[in-house]
Amino acid sequence: MGDLSANFSRREFACKDGCGRDFPTAELVALLQRARDDIGAPLRIVSGLRCRFHNGTVGGSRQSQHIQGRAADVDPGYATIRQWRSYGAVGIGVRRAQVTHVDVRPGRAPFTFTS
Repeated sequence: MGDLSANFSRREFACKDGCGRDFPTAELVALLQRARDDIGAPLRIVSGLRCRFHNGTVGGSRQSQHIQGRAADVDPGYATIRQWRSYGAVGIGVRRAQVTHVDVRPGRAPFTFTS
């Protein structure tokens, strides 16, 4: 049981540097909950919110959606790009097969990137 949705809690999204940032947007939580419901298995959030300092230490973009609470990196392999799109993801990225980045950034058509 989560305090944000049926399966997600604020602590899962907390900034890894301990600054206290831990509240993602409702749109991001809804996206991840749709994925969780469809997949039928837990999703592990590798990286959720980031303060600007922590984002800089991990090499994140200055306009990172993680800073805004609109992005999460999850373990890869849960869903295909097509599935993430159907759940509502706008930005989808695969980073060195270690994580899948999904975000709900406003004002953009869906896009995909890899690194």
